[in-house]
Amino acid sequence: MRVHRIDLVHNRGWLFLISGGMAVIALILLAIPPALKPGIEFSSGSTALYRFETAVTAAQVRDVYREMGHTEARIQSAGTNEYLVRTSTLRVPADALNEVEPTPEAAPVGPTPIPEIGTLTLGAPDQVGDISLFNATTGVAVAPAGSTSITSCPTVAESIGAKPNGTRAQVLAKYDGCAEGGTLYRVLADGLVGYVAQASTRDFTPSAAATPAATSSTVDPDNERAQIEQALREQVGPFTVREFAQVSPVVSTAAVRNAAIAVLVASLAILMYIAFAFRSVPRPFLYGTCAIVAMLHDVIITLGIYSFFGKVFDVEVNLMFVTGLLTVIGFSVHDTIVVFDRIRENVRTHPTLPLATNVNAALLQTLARSFNTSITVMLTVMALLLLGGETIREFLLVILVGIISGTYSSVAVAAQMVVAYEEGDFDRLWARIRGRAPEAPAAT
Repeated sequence: MRVHRIDLVHNRGWLFLISGGMAVIALILLAIPPALKPGIEFSSGSTALYRFETAVTAAQVRDVYREMGHTEARIQSAGTNEYLVRTSTLRVPADALNEVEPTPEAAPVGPTPIPEIGTLTLGAPDQVGDISLFNATTGVAVAPAGSTSITSCPTVAESIGAKPNGTRAQVLAKYDGCAEGGTLYRVLADGLVGYVAQASTRDFTPSAAATPAATSSTVDPDNERAQIEQALREQVGPFTVREFAQVSPVVSTAAVRNAAIAVLVASLAILMYIAFAFRSVPRPFLYGTCAIVAMLHDVIITLGIYSFFGKVFDVEVNLMFVTGLLTVIGFSVHDTIVVFDRIRENVRTHPTLPLATNVNAALLQTLARSFNTSITVMLTVMALLLLGGETIREFLLVILVGIISGTYSSVAVAAQMVVAYEEGDFDRLWARIRGRAPEAPAAT
């Protein structure tokens, strides 16, 4: 084996010092309350699922919630024009919670009735002859909630027919302030649907369903949910509430417990897998244990940095954070196994060389690969942080911190601990702590 000039193993004491220092700083940050700023899933809060009738963006929904004082609201797309919103606990009546109840939807039989907003008579009082109905070249917009008028007007095109003066027609939509000269009506007259100017009509009578109730704009000041929904309808558009629920502290405690169990189960599975995969080398459980220590090192560093983010930038811990943390564990163990696999091959190829020499060679042989892989992932994550949405920000931050820590620990922690154990570093350190000299190894 070619002798390498760079000896990372010989300087493992400095690497351990750096790792220990970072871990201590992270633990100090976690010891300062609050250790982590809990999100809705780990404290309590409200969730709402909205299905909008028109195309709506998450930014529009978020702006409404911010205006209502909920800057912590997280908006996630749940389908076409559907958004799941999580906020802190809202003030709602006891009977304001509802969940999705799937109901079978049968296709209508026969012609589908068209809702009307009123009726009118074709022909102005001074008009004679038939009244023409026209087609339009643009789609039909939707009226704001609580209104029968639409502000965006279609462009009237060719005539599609005419009806006698005095014909009674159903009004399907009303467009105010149109360029064609005032108000336009979309009407249904004797089976013909078209557009007609207000100047060619008379006796418009709004229907009872289209007339808003006098108390519809009054919202209970103690019903925060109703206030938000009213603001959404006025500023965004009509929608249906598919689900609304409150997350209780009991559910939050279960989420914390499940997250901890997930990390513990992952750790045990990793230990058993590495011990099995490296069963051909002496002390296979040593490799598994060192991988777990390196993984815990990465988890502590990530938690510490996230604690700092929470205290300074109000970054919250949520289920996306847990997902990112489990991904970090996978990255950490992946880099460690790559180094361990190279150590195993070097030990097989050069069994007479000291373990420190084989480990140092393995670290240098995998260093470029580990750095190139990590830098590639980091560039992708940073691009998503700059261009992606806010809903995955916590996940991306955890990935970014974890990749940096995992790349370092695979070189400076896991493999170094294998050598430190084999060469008795921990025994000497323990003897020094106890205040007596370590026993000399027995002569062979």
